[in-house]
Amino acid sequence: MLYIVGMGLGGERGVTVRGLDAVRRCARIYMEARTALLTLGVDGDTSSRLTKLENLYGNAVTIAGREIVEGESGDQILCEATGADIAFLVVGHPFGSDEPSCKATHTDLVVEAKKLGIEVKVIDSASVLNAVGACHHHTNIPFFTETCKRDHFYQTIVNNRGLGLHTLCLLDIYAKEPMSESLIRRNKVYEPPRFMTVNTAISQLLEPAYDEDSLCIGVARLGSDDEKIVAGPMRKLVGVDFGPPPHCLVVGKKFLWGTHVEKEMLQFYMIRS
Repeated sequence: MLYIVGMGLGGERGVTVRGLDAVRRCARIYMEARTALLTLGVDGDTSSRLTKLENLYGNAVTIAGREIVEGESGDQILCEATGADIAFLVVGHPFGSDEPSCKATHTDLVVEAKKLGIEVKVIDSASVLNAVGACHHHTNIPFFTETCKRDHFYQTIVNNRGLGLHTLCLLDIYAKEPMSESLIRRNKVYEPPRFMTVNTAISQLLEPAYDEDSLCIGVARLGSDDEKIVAGPMRKLVGVDFGPPPHCLVVGKKFLWGTHVEKEMLQFYMIRS
């Protein structure tokens, strides 16, 4: 098993409990040091920073610079993962500082591992991507009702596509919504919980005549053991059973999806029927 573990932000204790459990099970631990730096103190003493990590993980940590991650040396990690549990630690989120325009990225490591039949487990954590989420290209898709169809999200997606960007769509949740009649009576009665599905989100995008062949990625329960990720055109994804909530949807940019590595990664999730 190859574990790709996000270490979170701010120091060695930013890793999640799930990530810590996985790392402590591993025979060997690598920490990627090519695209980001972990804040373990201000003294600049690399040895003391490593000691903090190793004390927490209960195992030695190998710093994986460019010479280990790239080229033939990178095969060492994959070779070891064929016969043991190996952890590959990344500051922030496992793919937060990835460079899909290059070979030998974290995405590429996953792609190559899967080609070799190595089981891969990605364990998420906080990163700069969600710490400064207000700056990102995402939108919220609300439920349509008979009297209200807020479609602000549609223009956001169209604008992003025109800029060659994907859009992360966060889907509506009615967890504790009071019924309008009860508000009038000042005696709150709540509606049953509702969670928007990928299917509903796509249906609402298709209603204003969005392109049914547009490539999307439907995601359910991301980070859970039973997470589900399916990619494909809207006309196919709208019929997929994604199971229980929460769901979200990524709407692709207008033209081809990124680099060769990004396309290879996407193929693992592409709908086949």
